[in-house]
Amino acid sequence: MMFKNSIKLLCANFDKVWKLLVYLILSWGMTVALLAPFYSAFADIATQVWAQHNLGSVFASGTFYGLSVSVGEAMTSVIGAVFDFIETLFVSHVWIGIYFAIILFVVKPILSDIGRFVTCEMMYGYMATSTKRSFTGTLVRTLKKSLPYAGMKYLFSLPFNALIVLGVFGLSFAKGHVWGALLPILIVIIPSLLFAFKETFISGWAPAMIVFDCNVFKAFPKGMAAVLRRGLRVYSTALIVFLLTFLLAIAFGLYSLVIILPVLFPLLYIFEMVMFFSSQGMRFYVDSDTILTPKRLEEVDKIDNAKYLL
Repeated sequence: MMFKNSIKLLCANFDKVWKLLVYLILSWGMTVALLAPFYSAFADIATQVWAQHNLGSVFASGTFYGLSVSVGEAMTSVIGAVFDFIETLFVSHVWIGIYFAIILFVVKPILSDIGRFVTCEMMYGYMATSTKRSFTGTLVRTLKKSLPYAGMKYLFSLPFNALIVLGVFGLSFAKGHVWGALLPILIVIIPSLLFAFKETFISGWAPAMIVFDCNVFKAFPKGMAAVLRRGLRVYSTALIVFLLTFLLAIAFGLYSLVIILPVLFPLLYIFEMVMFFSSQGMRFYVDSDTILTPKRLEEVDKIDNAKYLL
């Protein structure tokens, strides 16, 4: 039901897809602008690494099918190219390398998570009162809350992101005919399991800050309490979302992510709000004519916690 209601809300609020997309494009533009002063250094190293790992053959078709190399070799080439680029950049221009890492791996994720918080805030307005709010106005109004959220979420996500990178990196070492046949399946399943695991731990954080109007530290345990009431369903729904994403990317090619990702992100953020409202037993609009009434909190909470409701 959470997935179904999330899809309904996505369709009823598809304008938020475009608003978030514009924000993400602008945040990428800001990232590129911050890196632009050192463009020549990045371009020289990227050109060298591209030719060294023959990435032209990997990205020629934009899909895993029709490649002149196996999927495992393609993954090894791409991952090796990324590591070689970073290593060469730090060896030849250490301060530029540090600046590059800060902008791309710190500033950009924080900007993206500010957009995540703003989208959740706008969805709160729609789900609670069926009102639509402007993205820019919500961004300015909530900046004092979205910035601490984005910073703390970035720090909290570091071990999860490291686990995901290690999981994907480990797949690149799969060799042999058997692994070659299984690799496309593993590429879908393993990242989906890891991304869903991460989403389960962070999905209640922003909604708790918004609904309870509390700071980032008080919101985390409140969000986790909401998630744990429906833990298995939260994880399984997130897993379905990521499985569909990776399956579509495999089926239609890597370039299809240009269309998939702008829809995936707002769908995840809407799902977080639906999960939180449902776990708290709060009524919410799924469209302008329909109000959904979940089970009350005392019906879904554990018996040990129900006594505190009196």
